[in-house]
Amino acid sequence: MKFAFKLVVLTLAMGVLLSCQNKTEKTETTNTIINEIPSVNGDKQDTFYQYSIWFAFVNRVFDGSLTVKELKTHGDVGLGSFDLLDGELVMLDGIAYRIRENGEISVGQDNDEIVYADAAFFNKEDVFFIEEPLIFNDLAAKLDIKKKSPHYFYIYKIHGSFKRIKLGGVPKVEPPFTEGLDVLIPNRPVFDAENITGTLVGFYCPDYIGNINAKGHHFHFISDDKKWGGHVMDFESSSTLEVQFDTKIKYKFDLPVSKDFENVNLSKEFQYN
Repeated sequence: MKFAFKLVVLTLAMGVLLSCQNKTEKTETTNTIINEIPSVNGDKQDTFYQYSIWFAFVNRVFDGSLTVKELKTHGDVGLGSFDLLDGELVMLDGIAYRIRENGEISVGQDNDEIVYADAAFFNKEDVFFIEEPLIFNDLAAKLDIKKKSPHYFYIYKIHGSFKRIKLGGVPKVEPPFTEGLDVLIPNRPVFDAENITGTLVGFYCPDYIGNINAKGHHFHFISDDKKWGGHVMDFESSSTLEVQFDTKIKYKFDLPVSKDFENVNLSKEFQYN
């Protein structure tokens, strides 16, 4: 009897030990798996985000529903246009600025709507300096030297002083929309400034992006005093330019949910930088 009782106790003890060991192994395995899964925040940090598509924007889909508040969940730098083309958008350090066709600059409110946008969380990967005077047409070649590959996406913050700079706005439109970007852009309002300091916010898309986005480099500008801004058309730098950049390997876009987008005729093509 005593032997049988000892055997039962020993068996129970071994069972408890094995059970604890299995639980420990399962916990360690589970923790390992969890640690290997990228976090959602990590995905966002590597993602180039876009609202609507360039082809729709070209073909008069000018009524958007993305809010400034929602855009901020996808990035802290960005560019694009507000709803009804009521101002160019440039987002810097998490603040979305609206540059209207008369040159007036204001801070976009959370419920303001956007028709088209590129955005990303900027994580400075590297920085370099362009010390000699530079004109806008030569900027792309300087940036290309630092690219790992032309097949990735890139985000830029370029700060410096400019002897002169030419910026473009957009004219506000009302439905029904009769003219596309191919007509509106050549006739856009233009702002010229001299001896001004500020930041260029830029996005680069590879050629294979097609008509989803504008190919190549696309820059918007906001001055340090927040009195000048818009789409960059031309410039001549007057001092060293500090170029910060970030490579993005993920791409995400959301499509407008509207009758305009559902029924748009995507027949017209137009590209500009």
